[in-house]
This record gives sequence, C-alpha cells and structure tokens, in this order.
Amino acid sequence: MAYRDPEPLTCPSCAKRAELVWLVGEGPNTKPGEGAAYVQILDPGPWLERTTDTAPAWHGTLTCPACGATVLTRP
Repeated sequence: MAYRDPEPLTCPSCAKRAELVWLVGEGPNTKPGEGAAYVQILDPGPWLERTTDTAPAWHGTLTCPACGATVLTRP
C-alpha cells in the first residue's frame, strides 16, 4: 500500500513557499515499526529536482526556481 505525504517547503533565500508531495510505500512484508519500504517524489511542485538515486528512497537536491538556492538535500 502506498500513500501521499505532503511536505511544505520554504526557500531559505527568497522565502518562496510550496508543497512537495512524497509517495511513501509499505510492502506486504513490512512489519510495524520498520518504516517505509520506499519513498519517492510524486510531485516536486515548482522546485527543480536533481536526482542522484531512487532505490528504494529518493536521494538528490531540490532547488528554488526563483533564486537557485538549495531547498532540500538528501545525499
């Protein structure tokens, strides 16, 4: 089963605000307390996405389209 997990983000430079929507999945063998089986970006909103890895969780950087500042990084 998968569900949407919206996260409001704010640019640290220009204060632009927008929502990022994560897709969080739990596998059939996921036990309580184990956490998500996978986490991906469903909708980056206006943020510019640069992905470095997607399996099983998203890794990369989101930048602000207005000023180019880094809004979110997952190495």
